[in-house]
Amino acid sequence: MLKTTFMGAIRDGIAEEMRRDPSIIILGEGIGERGGAYAQTKGLWAEFGGKRVIDTPISENSFTGMAVGAAAMGMRPIVDIMFSDIMFEMLSQLAQQAGKLYYMSNGQINVPIIIRSQLGARLTGPHHSACLYALCMHLPGLKVVVPGSVYDGKGLIKTALKENNPVVFFDHKFLYSTRGEIPEEEYYIPFDEANIIKEGKDVTVVSIGTMQLKLFGAMQKGLIDADIEIIDPRVLYPLNTKEIFASVKKTGRLVIVEEGHLTCGAGAEIAAQAGRYCFDSLKAPIYRVAARDVPHGYAYVLEQAMLPSEDDIAAAIKAVCK
Repeated sequence: MLKTTFMGAIRDGIAEEMRRDPSIIILGEGIGERGGAYAQTKGLWAEFGGKRVIDTPISENSFTGMAVGAAAMGMRPIVDIMFSDIMFEMLSQLAQQAGKLYYMSNGQINVPIIIRSQLGARLTGPHHSACLYALCMHLPGLKVVVPGSVYDGKGLIKTALKENNPVVFFDHKFLYSTRGEIPEEEYYIPFDEANIIKEGKDVTVVSIGTMQLKLFGAMQKGLIDADIEIIDPRVLYPLNTKEIFASVKKTGRLVIVEEGHLTCGAGAEIAAQAGRYCFDSLKAPIYRVAARDVPHGYAYVLEQAMLPSEDDIAAAIKAVCK
């Protein structure tokens, strides 16, 4: 096993696939010689050159449209969007073009494009902290991937680069410096397998992205007095429900934890499906823990006040176990 960072694992996965497939290119702001705002493309420009790692102007709508056209003609572009909030600048290209070309062409045009964007709060304020995965789940034609660990980061990006239609791949910037082990040999993670992080018998906790870190933090502090089963869906659309439903039918209780806003969040879809297909197994109402429906603040105290906390998670688990 090799020990590396979340950032390094994803970057290595991209490099492995670029060495194999010359049709893979990357477009984005400052991703060339500079290596990206978070060093997410560090070393790729030096290895693959400026024709495959392409620095763009600050014009997300334009270079995303260019990438959609390139994908329709047989290339495999990765579009690097510096912050997920900025996806609003290119949303028409993503929703109206990338997501619909396969359908509108009756299956004659594939769009093998990855939109890779950094999400989540880390003292980055109202314009650079959003979690837009729920929005993308609502757009037909897209697959939505949110890795929550070093191992998942590499395995999922490599699988994404084999997909023949659009994938929106969200990295949480808080994970970039976290470290974990990955196999020395090559590996892929299928999109149709959720990750059962921890088995338990009392409560099913569906954890999206970084929330598993807060779950383990709450457990280490003794805030959780229950045997919880933790599941990371990995892919939010199409949603991996098989493992979630099996777990809920075993435990009879469900808590969903995410950093996205509460209203119309990914947790709402998971709760709706679990409520329908696991209704007879439920021993308590489904609880959701998410960010408050207010903008992110620049000040640390404001940011922490609107994000789901370890205490919030522990309180939800306690409530369903009454």
